[in-house]
Amino acid sequence: MAEDQVPFADHEGTVPSGDVEKNERRRGILLRNAKLVFAGYVLTQLATLAGRLLGLSTVRHHEILWVTGFTLTSSALFYAITRFRKSISTGYVNLFHFGQYVIWLVAYAGWVLTLREIRVMALFCAMMPLTFMLSDTKAAKSLTIALSAFVIQIVASWYAIAGLGQPGVFKLEVYYAFCFAPSALFLCYLSGLFSQQRMEVKAAKRSAEESRDALVTEVAKTKRANAELGEAMKTIEAMARVDVLTGLFNRRHLMDALDMAAKRHARAGQAFSIVIVDIDHFKHVNDTYGHLQGDVVLREVALVLQRTLRACDLCARYGGEEFMLLLEQTRAKEAQVCAERLRQLVEQHRFTGFDPKFSVTISLGIAEFADAQSIDQCIARADAALYRAKRAGRDRVEVADFVNSRPASQPAEAAAAQPRS
Repeated sequence: MAEDQVPFADHEGTVPSGDVEKNERRRGILLRNAKLVFAGYVLTQLATLAGRLLGLSTVRHHEILWVTGFTLTSSALFYAITRFRKSISTGYVNLFHFGQYVIWLVAYAGWVLTLREIRVMALFCAMMPLTFMLSDTKAAKSLTIALSAFVIQIVASWYAIAGLGQPGVFKLEVYYAFCFAPSALFLCYLSGLFSQQRMEVKAAKRSAEESRDALVTEVAKTKRANAELGEAMKTIEAMARVDVLTGLFNRRHLMDALDMAAKRHARAGQAFSIVIVDIDHFKHVNDTYGHLQGDVVLREVALVLQRTLRACDLCARYGGEEFMLLLEQTRAKEAQVCAERLRQLVEQHRFTGFDPKFSVTISLGIAEFADAQSIDQCIARADAALYRAKRAGRDRVEVADFVNSRPASQPAEAAAAQPRS
């Protein structure tokens, strides 16, 4: 009775894995229909027994028992099979409804023949399955039931009166059958109307689910796009803070780090030193070996500097062949020891693609940050120290005097006016 409400199974007639909920819903619908059919058969046979007890019909008790046993046993059998069957496929649903229909045809025909004087009561009871199916089936199925009851009623009445000699007026019973037809057709119309409404509700539900799925998909796409955008932004930010050639931080990130170090110094008195590193005669390396080999020298000097420093320190490319080190929690004398170690390591380093005898040297200028000066002034002091190292013959370390009052811009300007290669 509820085939249109039952979800489809696969082509093999089994429920796909993951469709347990749909399978149980399908089973529940069929079990409910089986109970309704069973109740309908019980009511009709109780009505027959009442007619016999009231003396309205000469139906025999064994006839009532035969019809009752046949209908109730068949219904109970369908209920049991449906209850304990592992999977409820589309094929089984079709078999369930067809089997119930065949049982009803046989039972209705036999019942009409046994009612005798109250055969017309069968027409009223035929309304029962039509009413049961209002909420569960389509108009075509209801029409099949109504037409079957109409035809069986007329044919069985004729056979009972003409063939079996039972009492009754055939024309009157045909008249009753035609009186039954309008009510049955109206119930068929209601069944079709309800079926159309169910289809519209299902279509709306399906549309809502598709919209929900589309929304979920779009939300997932948006999240993925946002994640990709976030990664892209991180990459862009990293590229904006990293020197592409050497892999060190660039000047922008360096200045931000120096500003933070100055704030920590002002807040907690944490000392730090700046070291400017310059590769000696780097222009000669480019002119002699080419700019590609010059890039190799820059990268490997940067690697030596980076791997020698502590995790809390920072090494950045300051510009051209110059690097700058930020040594946290380091006084000038401690920075001088570190700078000397770096100078020796670079001098001892053997560069990829060069003759083993090839080496470069570096000059280093150191300045410890002073309270009365800015970051720019501290850089200028380190720059002036580097200039002294260059002027003193290169390949050496020079430390700026720790003076808070003397501005350091003049030495920087003088150093800028002289070539350092």
